[in-house]
Amino acid sequence: MKTRFRLFPLLFLCLALFLSGCSALEKQKLPYHPQNEVSIWMNSLAGLSGVEQGRRADALRKSPTASLALRDKALSVAASRPGSQGYRARTDLANTYASGNALQKSAWEALYWTDLDGMEDADLRALASKVSPEQEKRFPWNLVMLKAARKGLAPDSKAALARLSSASLYAAPEALGFMAARPAADGPVHIALVLPQNGPASALGRQVAAGALAASDALQAKGRKVEVRIVDAAQPDWEQQVKALPVEFTAIGGPLLPHQTAAVLQAAEGRAVFSFTNALPADAEGVKAWRFFSSPEDQMKALLDGAEKIGVSTFGVFSNGEKYGARMSDAFEKEALARGFSVEHGTYTAGDMGAWAKETKAFLKTTIGEQRGSLPVATAAFKGIFLADSWKNMEMLVSSLQYNGAHSKLILGTSLWEQSLGPTSRSNPATFGLTMFPASWNSTSSEDGATEFKLAMATRSAKLDDWSALGYDFVQTAAALGLDAGWTPSLVNERLSSIQVKWAAAPMSWDAAGKASRKLFLMRPAAIGSIPADLDAMKERLRSQEEAMQTVLEAQSKKN
Repeated sequence: MKTRFRLFPLLFLCLALFLSGCSALEKQKLPYHPQNEVSIWMNSLAGLSGVEQGRRADALRKSPTASLALRDKALSVAASRPGSQGYRARTDLANTYASGNALQKSAWEALYWTDLDGMEDADLRALASKVSPEQEKRFPWNLVMLKAARKGLAPDSKAALARLSSASLYAAPEALGFMAARPAADGPVHIALVLPQNGPASALGRQVAAGALAASDALQAKGRKVEVRIVDAAQPDWEQQVKALPVEFTAIGGPLLPHQTAAVLQAAEGRAVFSFTNALPADAEGVKAWRFFSSPEDQMKALLDGAEKIGVSTFGVFSNGEKYGARMSDAFEKEALARGFSVEHGTYTAGDMGAWAKETKAFLKTTIGEQRGSLPVATAAFKGIFLADSWKNMEMLVSSLQYNGAHSKLILGTSLWEQSLGPTSRSNPATFGLTMFPASWNSTSSEDGATEFKLAMATRSAKLDDWSALGYDFVQTAAALGLDAGWTPSLVNERLSSIQVKWAAAPMSWDAAGKASRKLFLMRPAAIGSIPADLDAMKERLRSQEEAMQTVLEAQSKKN
């Protein structure tokens, strides 16, 4: 049978069942309401044997002339009655349920739970005895076992209740008699992180681990029991180590290296994975894994929000054609065009600094007056320039742009610069006065989360940076989620969408589908390291530079 699902008819059906008095969730007197077609059909089954009810329901669910509400109700009844139709109906019901969203799954659970009350005890006992351990983990067999266990009809009702009595196992826990599952504010926390502790990326991995352990210290100081395990992703048996983690380790942080994503998802199957990468497979995000890192889209939104506040809405994208530059340039253009901004393009040769003076001149459409001493003037219409390259090239590249008249252009970079602009870096403030980039860590922040992070790291005499803040924030977030072994993707998404975390670094948020976004800081290169970008000051500087350039143009025009 082709699976089908319509949310509103099903919700209407559930409501109708409650109003018609068919619900066994609560025994109470309800006001009179006229019967609908579903209620009339259910009344027609009264007095019939369970097998006959199942036969009639199976025929109705396959009828092309029956309404959708009737067919949905008939599917649920057919799946809750003895007879040859039962297994096929339960399989179809399982497939329909699996294709639904959280609200739709809740409606199916409430409907099927009610219809199971129409099954005789002997039939329910027989059905429960045939449910395999694998089936018990899935709807609708989980509800069959739960109903049987509550009635003392399961093969081992006490053990079945222990396995199935976690509200987090269900989309509609309240309809099944559970209180909605909420994370325990003081419950034990078991967290594992898959990070390279040896090899090329070990320096970053050790920083993330240091932040995670500092968060563990902070939580334990508040009376929380915390266990953090670091699995070295550089070891040949790291996947076996992940698989061997005790069941209470429900949250896994990592990987740090994108090429290990598939392996981590496979090794951590059954656990909630929070990836420290900028993207996840489309079929995994919000289902098997959740992004816990900045995306290219996050970066572009931060940059363009800042540029818009400064008054810049026309841009030139200057790239070197390499893979990273092309990817980031595409992301920038997509976001800019979505906002109605204009974008022009130019290219320069990667690694050939000798060619940059000529290439920046062409990109800026630079002109020089005929009179001796005339200054280069960039005639390109755009007011902002996006550069997707590493920081080591910026001194020469930005200088080349300014030499060719880009003093009055806003320069935008990527978060790649954040890695190089640490407390030991040195830059010329004059060169980068109109330059900004998105960052996840602001060392000057006085927010509560950042302050607590600094104190926790100081206790360990550990280094403060964006990577250690990442590990710290992950452990704090995982602790706030409070997932147990019965977690479901819908539960994770629900909690993430309303979670309260004191962020050490740039805050993250998740929508109802588990898709992440991050509100990055805007920083600018300083004489030492980087500092928050003062957008008002940059706007004023841009205005004064444009006025100065206009003065130069007028003076050179008179000379000519």
